[in-house]
Amino acid sequence: MTKYLPLANLGLLLLLGYQVFFKQNTSANPTFEEIRAERLSIVGPDGHLYISISNPERQALATTHGVPHYPDSERDLPGLIFFNRVGDEVGGIFYDGTDEESYGGITFDQQKNDQILAIMKDEYLEEGEWKRWYGLFLRERQDSVRVDTLYERLLERTQSLSEAEKRAAYMDFKQALDSTVNVYRLFLGREANRETGLFIYDSKGKPRIKLYVDEADRTRFELLDQYGQPLKSPTLE
Repeated sequence: MTKYLPLANLGLLLLLGYQVFFKQNTSANPTFEEIRAERLSIVGPDGHLYISISNPERQALATTHGVPHYPDSERDLPGLIFFNRVGDEVGGIFYDGTDEESYGGITFDQQKNDQILAIMKDEYLEEGEWKRWYGLFLRERQDSVRVDTLYERLLERTQSLSEAEKRAAYMDFKQALDSTVNVYRLFLGREANRETGLFIYDSKGKPRIKLYVDEADRTRFELLDQYGQPLKSPTLE
């Protein structure tokens, strides 16, 4: 019997080593000092994507029911993109910039549509002077109109145009959106002209109420009609 003791001792030693070294290092919750990755995808047990944390080049595309809106497009912002359990993008967090511009924001999307609530900021150089605006935005979007569908139609109509003509068509498209299906309703913050306050717009995106302090520290309260003209008395229509 005693001749088997060395083998038994060796077995116990190997078992102890397994418990101390191997099993400990394969813990269900390992700790790392640093993880380097171009993109980190948080998924469910079935592989469904819920959060994408990524650099600009590998950022996840906007989707509805898991189908990308523009499959041939590229994202150019680093940040976090959130998706719900049916595969819709629902908002995100982004920060980026250059020596001439710095911007960032937190956005919340309308159901099956684009953002309606956002906290954003932008700083940019214009003719050697820094312009800055930042604050809380509210938008209103039509449930029956999808911006991505309208944009796809714009791309189809402008395929044969020059780059300058495409840019002009896009600016007209954006201006039309801002007065119809992608309407600003409220801004609370600082504008690029240094006015800081509360700015409320009507259902067509026209400014109607302004309560702010201007660049010269003067208090301003303005009521405007649907044409942008000041009302004669401080009463709402």
